[in-house]
Amino acid sequence: MCSLHPKCQACLYSTGKYENIWHNKVHKTINLLEIFENELITLHPYDQLQYRKKVLLHVDSSIIPAKIGLIQHNEIININQCPLHRQNINEKIEIIKYSLPLYKKFPLKYILFNDNAIVLVLKDHYKNLSKYIELTQKIFPKEIFPNIYLHMNPSTGNKVLLKSYLYPVYGTSFLINDDGYWYHPLVFQQQISSLHIESINIAINFLKDNSNLLDLYCGIGIMSANAEPYFKNIFAIEQSPISIECAKKNAPNTNFYIGKVETAIDYIILHNLKFFDNYSLYINPPRSGAGEIVIEKILKKQPKKIAYLSCNPKTLKKDLILLKNNYKIQFINFFDFLPYTDNIETLVLLSAK
Repeated sequence: MCSLHPKCQACLYSTGKYENIWHNKVHKTINLLEIFENELITLHPYDQLQYRKKVLLHVDSSIIPAKIGLIQHNEIININQCPLHRQNINEKIEIIKYSLPLYKKFPLKYILFNDNAIVLVLKDHYKNLSKYIELTQKIFPKEIFPNIYLHMNPSTGNKVLLKSYLYPVYGTSFLINDDGYWYHPLVFQQQISSLHIESINIAINFLKDNSNLLDLYCGIGIMSANAEPYFKNIFAIEQSPISIECAKKNAPNTNFYIGKVETAIDYIILHNLKFFDNYSLYINPPRSGAGEIVIEKILKKQPKKIAYLSCNPKTLKKDLILLKNNYKIQFINFFDFLPYTDNIETLVLLSAK
């Protein structure tokens, strides 16, 4: 339990030494994948605080100063100086707490921090947008909040950002992060960019023997951007149109397809048969995994090598079972993308039997 915020329970900070937390989740994952024996395992621990650059927080502005934090048992746990948040996020939380007017005047329910962008989720209709833009400009000075956006959501239920309509108060719709990649305030980004790039480089080094690359669940195109110098042709699939817009900026020589992976694969196969004669596969699915339908379609046009990056060992195990008759695991890499949490990232490198 966190010594700073004992009611929060969102991470494992101060529950033990970093080495013990890392060892426990690696051991748990190895046990879960025990059906696969004699693999070469490499560990990539990363003991770092103040790394979280994306976080969605609840807001209670019925009081002054406002409460900003995570909700536990229907109560917003006020968080200040979180040991895992980037320091600039901690600083802005403190400024916002003492700057917000009461809820009746400015119905703020959530704040999304994503790298250098801040999205304010207001519980009201779009017809009142102009009023809130003007009020936001009075509350938040541009020199301190250069990239701030409004999202209007009358319900603010479980799907806080159900629609991707953002209204810039300051800043543009697309931004460049500290690593030089384009992103949008609502897209997914890995919290520790350096570890993510390290995992990508390991995957590229394993896959680059083949001339073509298929990048599934490509997100904002970080893998494709780094892989372009090593492959003749790259096709990439992502369901989020906003992520694809970023990806096109980040990897201009990659062919991107918008849609569900299981559908887009059929289209690519139909129109690019020669591509599948000599290709490698990179796959980085959501927590739900690739699933049986996607794996079946992959096996119809089998890649010579696969690099599978997973954030969920349980769904990874299911997908590896589907692949085991056709592929042999060569290497397994464990990464600590989210230090002081239960999450672990696993990169599995497979070759066709």
